[in-house]
This record gives sequence, structure tokens and C-alpha cells, in this order.
Amino acid sequence: MVMYFFNSSDKWQKPVQLSETDNQAYFDKNKAREKVCARWLKEQSKTVRKPITLAASVAIINGLGVTVQSAALAFLMQAIIIDKLPWASLMTPFLVLAGVFIVRSFCVYGHQVLGFEAGAKVRASIRQQLLAKFLTLGPAEIKQRQSGELSAIMLEQVDALENYFSRYLPQQIIVGVLPIIMIIVVMPINWVVGLIFLFTGPLVPIFMALVGMGAASANRSQFLAMARMSGYFLDRLQGLPTLKLFGQAAQELNTINQIAGGFREKTMAVLRIAFLSSAILEFFSAVAVALVAVYVGLGLLGQIHFGPAEQISFREALFVLLLAPEFFLPLRQLAINYHDRAAALGAADAILTILEKDADAPDTLSAGKSRLDKCSLIEFNTVSKFYAQRQVLTDINLCIAAGEKIALVGESGAGKTTLLNLLLGFEAATEGQIYLNGLPVNCEYAAKAIAWVGQNAYIFHGSIKENIALADPDASEQRIINAAQAAGVNEFSEQLSEGLLTQIGERGYGLSGGQVQRIALARAFLKNADIILLDEPTANLDATNKTALLAVIDQLFADKTLIIATHDPLVINRMARQITLRQGRLVL
Repeated sequence: MVMYFFNSSDKWQKPVQLSETDNQAYFDKNKAREKVCARWLKEQSKTVRKPITLAASVAIINGLGVTVQSAALAFLMQAIIIDKLPWASLMTPFLVLAGVFIVRSFCVYGHQVLGFEAGAKVRASIRQQLLAKFLTLGPAEIKQRQSGELSAIMLEQVDALENYFSRYLPQQIIVGVLPIIMIIVVMPINWVVGLIFLFTGPLVPIFMALVGMGAASANRSQFLAMARMSGYFLDRLQGLPTLKLFGQAAQELNTINQIAGGFREKTMAVLRIAFLSSAILEFFSAVAVALVAVYVGLGLLGQIHFGPAEQISFREALFVLLLAPEFFLPLRQLAINYHDRAAALGAADAILTILEKDADAPDTLSAGKSRLDKCSLIEFNTVSKFYAQRQVLTDINLCIAAGEKIALVGESGAGKTTLLNLLLGFEAATEGQIYLNGLPVNCEYAAKAIAWVGQNAYIFHGSIKENIALADPDASEQRIINAAQAAGVNEFSEQLSEGLLTQIGERGYGLSGGQVQRIALARAFLKNADIILLDEPTANLDATNKTALLAVIDQLFADKTLIIATHDPLVINRMARQITLRQGRLVL
């Protein structure tokens, strides 16, 4: 798992690979990253300030209702037990009590609904930010990370933010208002109890912070372990045939069990902190309530003469005693929700490693600046590409005219795939510039002008028709049928029970390699782009299927600019022009 260290100004420094244990040790010593995560969470809260404020407001109204309810109950108990008043004279207090119960019910409902609304809105917003970042980073960057890890971030770790916005933030507002109101109400009635509230109340958040000091790093470590486990499991699941063939399935099962055991240990560490803090906070709350009970109880018995104890009435004693647990309830709830904050900080760390990653893609704003001296459809102008300290392409100067048929040739590692990624806008050139129709290349512009078929074309779970229509979801059914016929898809689809509507598995499960390639070519043909990029289209095909596929390519893209990255002599001989790369340089 990659972690990013920060200097004193909270700027990115060189990424460092940290284990879960190293990560926890680092964050225990250095709180700079935690501050960045907290600041980001605060920025996200601005988008849901209204529902958070409303959720806190209805909860405060509910707290005021508790105060009225305690006063009404104390009055009724005094009237019934001590004053022996007739029931008929107590109808008004009973109606008030019933009204308070109804109002409080609506407040509890409103608090839950508004809190959920805030959490759901933030989760949707952050998932949109992540998806936008994935699109900006492009396939070349995303494929460097495990898909299971990215799925864990998109699902579990984004979900872990919900309680921070739906519970913790509203509770912060509640704690800042409601206990103060209760102290103000109690002070004129019994200032000793008011002082007990005043001095014992702050102990709850203080000990909450002390006990939960390591909760953020523990949660972060747990999330890292979960992401690692998700990525590892999905990676092994996808490679299960290989593991079975090499007899490593049992060994990998043991490894997965070990990783799951590590995740279980980190989860238990988080739970230990939660249970410990809950026990401590419950202890202090119980002690404070006991102090109030002892004081008013001894005062009623005439055993204590300090403060207003001698003049205290049953009604006043019962009121402050009923109110004491309710005074500490918001504070205890904040302590419980404090772990939601810790979990959110841990999840925010993983999310920010994606959101704040610099996109290795050309600036889309520069696409509007036309190159006046354009010489061709595609131009590479002194283009070089580095990966860290390794140079992959060096001083590429290349012009490709419209309608050319080109074979891009070179041994493995020569830079063919990198050159295609640069042209597609998936990556940015380290030096130089790439022009398409006289405009600097960017991912959005390239996506409109170029159709690309990779060596292992991705087929989604769904029908053959749906996979072809991916290139143009608004295409008419006749256009899809024409594309299927032109690419030769109908040659095998007509033999299937449902034709083009036949359901196929993920990654083309149930189809041969040649059939998958034909679906991919039909998809590219339907797009009707001016430029076609093919990456090793004949790889893993026998001679018969290879010849048939090349005939389809010639027919489909006769009037297009066609660039094929290949090692196949048969493909090279069919192209009008050959561009050779050797160790990242053009061979003239």
C-alpha cells in the first residue's frame, strides 16, 4: 500500500510503501497526514451543511422536549404523591406530557432521516469524484493498481464516511448547545447540581479524546488491511485456473487465510478501543449521576446542609435527577460517534491517495490551441517519455497522413504500447508534444477521433448486441446489425440460440479468441472514427482465423487511418508503411 509523506506545509513528498504496522507507527508519530484528512472531510461537509444543521436542530428540540418532559413528570409526581391533588386538575400537565412525547417522536425521526440524507449525499459526491479521477488518470494509470483494492475504496471505505456526516457532525453541534441550555435551566433550581454538571460534563469529551487517540491510526491500519485483502483475493480469484494448473491453489488458500487473520486482528484492535472508551465514559457518566442522586437524596432526608439541600422539594429533586442522565446522553453519544470520526479519517486517507494523485494526462484546456503549421493527421514532435528514471521513448518525430495503413513494429519493450497510450491520451509525454488534426492530444478529444481495439479486448457480461453497441449506445438496431455483419460476428452468432441477443460471460466467457476479436472490431466499426488503433489483433489466433480476421480488418477500415502494433510478419506485409521502434527510438 502506497503512503504519501508530508512536510510541514502539508505538501506531497515521495510516496513510500508502508505495511499496516509501519503505517500505524508513522501516523502515531506524525499527525500531518491526519490533519490533511480532517481538513478534506471538513471541506466535504460544506456540501451538506444544511441537512447536518437541520439534523442537529431537531435533536436540540428533542433535548428541550426532554427538559419539559422531566419538569412535567416531576410536577405530576409531586401533585399525585405529595399534594394528593385530584386527577381532574392534572389534565393539562398530562396533555403537555403527551404533546411532548409526540413532538419528540417526530424529532427523533427527523434527526435520523436528515442525518441519512447528509451521509448519502456525501457518499454519492465522493464516488463521483473518484470516478472522475479514474477517468482523468486513465487506463494506463489505473491498471497499475489492484482492481480489488479500488473496489474496496469505492465501496467499503466510502461507506465508512457515512456515520461521520450523519452522526458525528450533527452531534458536535448538539453537544455545543444542549448541555449548556440544561445547565442554564438547572442553575436557578439547584446550583450545586448545576456545578456538578458543569465540572463533570467536560470530563467525557476529554477522556474520549485520550482513549480514542490511537483510534484513527488503528482504523486506517484496518482499512489498509481490508484493501490489501480485497485486492489479493480478487487477483487470485481471477488467476484461479493458473493456480490450479501449477498446483498452488491450496498454498494460496493458506495465504488468504493468513491475510484474513491479519485483518481480523486489526478489526479486533479497533473494537478494543471502542469498548474501552465506552466503558470509561459510562463510568464517569454513572459517577456524575450518582453524585446528583446522593446530593438530592440526602438533602430530602435532611442529612446534608450544603447549598440549597435544606430547602429542596421533592419536585425539584426529581426534576434534576431525571435530567441528569439526559444531560450526559449527548456527551456519551458524541463519545460513541467519535469512533465514526476515527473510521472516517482512516477511510479518507485511502480515498485521498486516489483523489490527490497527479493525473498523468495532457491538459484538456490546451486542446483548444490549434497548431498552425500542422503537417498531417497525426504528428509526434520530439516526444520523449519517462517512467521515474527509466526512459521508454526518446525523441520521437513522426507524421502520419490521413488514410495511411501502418504497421507499428518492434520487439517487446520497444515502446509500442506506450506510444499508443500517448496517442490515446491515456498518458502525457514527458517532453515534446503530440498533435491530432493540428490540436494537442487529450483523452476526451482522442476518444472522439480514435477507435481502439486492444490485444485482449474486454467483453462485458451481457448480450453480444450490448457489447457491440457500447461504442454508440444511441445507434439504431440496423446499424448494430450492419456492424456485426461487416465484422463477421453473424458467422457465429447465427448459430447461437438467441443470435445477437445471446448472453455471454464476463471477459467473453464462452467465446473463442477470434470471436471476441470480431465483436471488438464490430464495436470499433460502429464508432465510425477516423483513426483505428489495433494492438496485436492476431495474437493467439491460428493461421485460418488470422487470415479471416485480417480480411475483415481490410474490409472494415479500408477508408480509415489504420495503425496496427504487431510482431506478425503476415500483418506487417499487408500494411503500406512500417514504423519500427527499437529501445524507444524510431529506426529510419
